[in-house]
Amino acid sequence: MNISITNHTGARNRGCEALVLSKILGLSKMFDQPSFTLHSNDPNYDAWRFAGLTELRWSYLTNTPNHFSKPWLNQLAYAVLGMAERFAPNVKGINLGSIKAVKSADLVVASGGDIFTSDYGNLRKHLAYPMLARKDRLYLCSHSIGPFTDKDKSYFLRLADGIGAISAREKDSYDYLKALDVQADIHLTADVAFTLPSLERSDARLLLQKRYNLASAEGLVALSISQGIVKYSGLDPESYYATFAKFCDTLIDSGKTVVLIPHVMEKNPDNNDVIACDEVLRRMVHTSHVSVVSGEPGAVELKGVIGSCECLIGTRTHATIAAMSQGIPTVSVAYSRKAYGIMKDVYGDELGMRLTVDARAIDVDSLLDAYQLAIQSPIDSTRLKDIKVRAENNFLIGRDLLS
Repeated sequence: MNISITNHTGARNRGCEALVLSKILGLSKMFDQPSFTLHSNDPNYDAWRFAGLTELRWSYLTNTPNHFSKPWLNQLAYAVLGMAERFAPNVKGINLGSIKAVKSADLVVASGGDIFTSDYGNLRKHLAYPMLARKDRLYLCSHSIGPFTDKDKSYFLRLADGIGAISAREKDSYDYLKALDVQADIHLTADVAFTLPSLERSDARLLLQKRYNLASAEGLVALSISQGIVKYSGLDPESYYATFAKFCDTLIDSGKTVVLIPHVMEKNPDNNDVIACDEVLRRMVHTSHVSVVSGEPGAVELKGVIGSCECLIGTRTHATIAAMSQGIPTVSVAYSRKAYGIMKDVYGDELGMRLTVDARAIDVDSLLDAYQLAIQSPIDSTRLKDIKVRAENNFLIGRDLLS
């Protein structure tokens, strides 16, 4: 059983790592010793990050600008590139057999979280590897999907009609797909990262003490501050950094210790949260009760760190999922529909909306109000248990697709 996981940009984004690792671990329980091929935009890094778990292929088709608007033109280009792979299977040690691996896979699982949307202006390139897979063996797993422009909607429907399965990770996307009348097996699940294991609490606290100089694990508040959101939402960088700096100072004035978590550390400085955390730190008055989680901790380690905190204020979706999956009070700063959908599924429609702050309208007061509401509003354990069952269902769908 060979399973290809496609549409992975790279594990420097710990959310992408959480998606892929959760799928490898979850699908491994469904099949007898499956082998995995991961199609990555960052194969050298991911060969280290996922060592022993999967083979790597360079997903060069998604390392491009958006593709043609005509499906037949793209299919012709993919056919030519597939033939070229036979003559140059490796370049500088990187395996280029991505198209061949997708075509020969028993199951193709498209990862990516929220890439199937018109929000970022590059939907068609993300549909490249799904277009190459056998439709009955193609699974769009654990996604927020849409909204689409009219042209993108037509393109997506041509791919989606008749494929094996689609799982939507929140109800808003599920309802959107149903309204599109997609002719495919559609399931309402939850994000697979709700199943991601976490570093043990004692180990996480030891990590905080030894590596990040936090003598006590009491009174910690975590902030996942996104650099990418500045560009996604058209924010003024100075106002954005200053708002979080003042919010952190206010938390410290109240007796808390702040843990800044860069959940995405891509090579592109426009999407490297270490830069955002440093910019916030530079503007803070109190710097003795704040620490930046630096280095190369993986998604499991970061989940453990978040689980040691009293609350998380997150601008990265998978930082908020790492918190909520452990019952940690959570505030989400939203730049797309996915944040609202996931928060409403966990907290309920009304409370989920109140705990989600629009990135374009953040100020210190709105963050403080949402933080205090989160602390006073424990996550319902029954609802969270149901969310985790729905997350596990993603793997059952993959199993049933091949039964």
